[in-house]
Amino acid sequence: MRVVLDVNVWVSGLLWGGVPGRIFDLAQAKQIDIFISEPILVDVEEILRRKKFQTKITALDTSVEELFSTVKLLSQLCLITAVDVCFSGKC
Repeated sequence: MRVVLDVNVWVSGLLWGGVPGRIFDLAQAKQIDIFISEPILVDVEEILRRKKFQTKITALDTSVEELFSTVKLLSQLCLITAVDVCFSGKC
């Protein structure tokens, strides 16, 4: 199965585990493939660097760099392509 995760799922799973963390376990077990785009990568790193998360990151005895490495190890980079959307049925 191929999945794309929202930035919030990445941050939650990396910092608190829970259900989002179990998604990472599935990826490590090669039961799913996580795809990520460059903009999501940038957002994940930016959010992890926010001051409000530094206490949690320190408590986990890790760093933003280590967490970001985990993101890159668990995911496959994909390119964004344009998609035409038609709502009226007259495209």
